[in-house]
Amino acid sequence: MILLFLYLAIFTIYFITLTVVSLKPNKKIRDTYNQKENNLCVVIYSHNNAKTVENLIKQLKTQTYPRKNYSLNVILDNCSDESEMMFQGDLDVNVLNIKNMDTIGKDQAISIMTERLSTVTNVDAYVFLDAKYYVNSDFLTNINTALQRNHVITGAVNLICKDKLSLIENIKYNYNQYNNNFIQKSRAKLGLSSLLNSDALVIRKQIVDAIGSVNFKNINEELKYTLLLAKLNCKCIFDPNIKVYLDIDHFDLRIPSLSRRCSMFFNAIKQIGIKNKSLTELIFSLIAPNGLTVILGYLLLMIYSYKYFFAVSPYFIAAMFGILAISFCTSLLNTKIFSKEHLYLFMYPMYSFCRVVYNFPPLRGIRNMLFGRLEPKHIEKLLVNVFVFDGKRYYPCKLEIISDSGLVKVVFINKKKKYTTKTQHIRVYDAIKEIASKLEEYGMVLKICQHCKYFEPDQDGTTNMVKGFCKCEFKNRTPGDILPTVLWNSCDGFEKINVVNLIDAISRGE
Repeated sequence: MILLFLYLAIFTIYFITLTVVSLKPNKKIRDTYNQKENNLCVVIYSHNNAKTVENLIKQLKTQTYPRKNYSLNVILDNCSDESEMMFQGDLDVNVLNIKNMDTIGKDQAISIMTERLSTVTNVDAYVFLDAKYYVNSDFLTNINTALQRNHVITGAVNLICKDKLSLIENIKYNYNQYNNNFIQKSRAKLGLSSLLNSDALVIRKQIVDAIGSVNFKNINEELKYTLLLAKLNCKCIFDPNIKVYLDIDHFDLRIPSLSRRCSMFFNAIKQIGIKNKSLTELIFSLIAPNGLTVILGYLLLMIYSYKYFFAVSPYFIAAMFGILAISFCTSLLNTKIFSKEHLYLFMYPMYSFCRVVYNFPPLRGIRNMLFGRLEPKHIEKLLVNVFVFDGKRYYPCKLEIISDSGLVKVVFINKKKKYTTKTQHIRVYDAIKEIASKLEEYGMVLKICQHCKYFEPDQDGTTNMVKGFCKCEFKNRTPGDILPTVLWNSCDGFEKINVVNLIDAISRGE
């Protein structure tokens, strides 16, 4: 029970802090005349969005931001509507038309586009947009203002409502208002990271180039990418001034599954520390309770402390709950929700509970069995042969790469001795880097492509970034020949690289 009390006490302090911060007036933004005009690369993903993508392009062409400082790029992912016909002869829009194949998805499509744009030198930041949105004329101007302060920014999704909404739609609409105008805005004032929304995201090009990929496959992968950014001291900040608009028919609450959040919390708990407070807070936010959990938790504590001996009196627990309730009522002041709509907001905890029950792993497994859907495996293992060099001779060893719920650890095996990475990493690249650093303490060099100066990583759309190309000009190599490889391979042409990693430079703020 003491753990439950501490859990609820910490959440109560956190919520009260958000409430106090929300009451403070917003800081006035300085005039834009002295701001740098960043060169923006707008990337729009569309899959059969002919009805909205044409209107979105028109809105982007009539921005108040200087037209010379942004480019428009549209990805048409296997569109079967009239999307392709809209941009024929339009020289102002760069179109990547993916056809004659299955739909590859936003993640891979954007990876292809960013790889093509990676060689463009005059781009400062990417603006990723889904074709289903609408924007105001000052959209890019507000983005440029936000880029003066932050490197990764996610915007506010505002809903365009119909005259009559269903019960579920009303719950979603009012919770979205509450989330935007209180939770996310208060977290932004505190400088805390927010879960990125790849449908409306701004990110500096140097960060994408440094990481070597994007990971927008689904909401759970976006959470993993957010953790990676926080680990590199690149917080994803919510900015309410960057507004996109969406029809209620195309809206869904972007909430990672409870099982995945809990799994990622326990896998990432070793990365908690005082050196990176943003990452620590973000990891703890994975297990933040919803309203129903808080109410039931406090009720359980009060009943238990009243019947049995407990370190805290039931009256003190009741007082804590009362303060939290007052704080919640105060938080409603800035949410722009009418009093008659508060009932829908109060119904959200029950709606959230039903979602959790529906997606509860055992029930989800039963549904998958009944409908013939296989549950994806979260644990993957790969054993590879490597060599270690001590300056005189090479020793054959092995690396076991283990991926558990998106987080990676590596086991170095030398005969019967094993060494496992102390922390679970988001990328295979970083896990192997930890192993290599440990070996270097003993004067050993791990002979793999990752540490070879001839290795060039391939931006294949994964945060692991394990694929690449060998640039070694060995004897009898055909000019222009492309040799694919992976980072744990090795060969006789190995030469150790000795350069400062760009990601490390960014994390230090250089």
